[in-house]
Amino acid sequence: MSSADDRRPRPGRPRHTPGQESSLSPREQILDVCAWLFVQRGFAATSTREIADNVGIRQASLYYHFPSGKDEILGELLEQSVRPTVDKAAQIEGMCPPEAPETALYVLLLLDVRTLASLPHNTGFLARLPEVTRSPAYEPYDKIRRGLGDAYERLGRQVVHARVVVPGTTGEWFINHAETVILMRRSGDMLGGAAQAAIAASGLRMCGASQDQIDTAARQADQILNGL
Repeated sequence: MSSADDRRPRPGRPRHTPGQESSLSPREQILDVCAWLFVQRGFAATSTREIADNVGIRQASLYYHFPSGKDEILGELLEQSVRPTVDKAAQIEGMCPPEAPETALYVLLLLDVRTLASLPHNTGFLARLPEVTRSPAYEPYDKIRRGLGDAYERLGRQVVHARVVVPGTTGEWFINHAETVILMRRSGDMLGGAAQAAIAASGLRMCGASQDQIDTAARQADQILNGL
C-alpha cells in the first residue's frame, strides 16, 4: 500500500501548460508558464506559489532561477518584446542605402512586427496592464522602448512628407502602429507573413511613401533581415 508521500507529486516534474515543450530549460519553463499566467490572469493576481505549482518545482527553486521573484520574471518578459528590435536598429540603418530611408523604416517596422507576433502567449500585452506599469520592472523596459522610439524618430523624419500629419511624436506613432499586432492577437487574428508585411507597408503608406518605394523596400527587406 502506498504512503501519502508516494502519492505526492515530485518536485521538478513539469506539469502541462499551454505552449510548454519538453526541450525547454527550467528557466525557460518558468518564463513560458509566467507568460501564460500573467497574460491570462494578470500579474498581480499570480502568486509565486501558483507559478511553482504550474512549472512543477518547489517555490524555493523559483527563486534560485529568479532571485527577485515575479518582478524579475516580468522584467525579462517585457524586455523580450523590444530588445530584439532595438539591438538591430543601428545595424538596419547601416545596411540600408542612405538615399532610401523608406527601406530602413520598413525593415525596422517588419522586425518589430515579427517580434511582437512571435512572443509566446502575446506577452506584448503585459505592458498595457496598470499593475505592470506600476512595477519596478516597467521602468527599464520603458527606457529600452524609448530607444526604439528614437530609432523610429530618426528614420520617420526622413520619410514622412511635409503634407502628412503624424499625431504625437513620429517615433511613438510608429511604435503604436507596430503594436497593433498585440490587439490583433488578442482578437484572435492570424498574423502570418503576409499580414506582417501589410502592417509594415501600411506604416510607410500612411506617412506618404509611394507604392514604388514600398515595393522596393519589401523586395529588399528579407535579404537585409537575413543578413542581421
